[in-house]
Amino acid sequence: MIKQINNNTNPPHLFKQYISTQDRAPRKKFFQLNYKFKDIFKNKSTDKNCNNNLLNYKKNKFPIGQKIIISGKIFDKSGKPLPNIFIEIWQANASGKYRDVKDTHNASIDKSFLGYGNTISNSKGFYKFFTIMPGAYPWKNHKNAWRPKHIHFSLLSTNFYSRLCTQMYFSNDLLLKHDPIFNSVPYKYRKLLIAQFDSNYNSVPDFISYNFNIVMP
Repeated sequence: MIKQINNNTNPPHLFKQYISTQDRAPRKKFFQLNYKFKDIFKNKSTDKNCNNNLLNYKKNKFPIGQKIIISGKIFDKSGKPLPNIFIEIWQANASGKYRDVKDTHNASIDKSFLGYGNTISNSKGFYKFFTIMPGAYPWKNHKNAWRPKHIHFSLLSTNFYSRLCTQMYFSNDLLLKHDPIFNSVPYKYRKLLIAQFDSNYNSVPDFISYNFNIVMP
């Protein structure tokens, strides 16, 4: 069971050490949307085809890198498991390269790795992805800046006004203490962004398993 979570887990919109937030952060008061949940379209889709496991990008081909399983549960702030949450992930490949024409990192593209996947949480809020360990990569935030290994998550609930974007990190990564995005989250909540090695689910040969639970707003 997840302990109750409040909005203090969110990083500030403007974080000095994360340079691009100086241009992106809103300066004006937020516009408040007034709506009733019952009036919002409720997507009850349980389409089993809405599942793109990254390792199946090329038939009978496998990406380069350590194969991993990411699994966990989606909860609301009171600790109740949430079914039918649409979950997307995207990440760099093992060399720290995205499949994006704007990615200028001088690293290799893995032709067997798309770098994107999606699924829907089941009736108990459970989800699972098969992927690889992403690589770190340089960015231009500050001198000699490198992003730690991470995977991006986007979650949409049946209330389509409610979207959560977050990042998942890995323990014992020396780059974490230098990363302004990770460190923009209040200190006592940062550990919630780190996936935990989970030997209980490590039953698939050649994969290392991690657990990552997520609380929706």
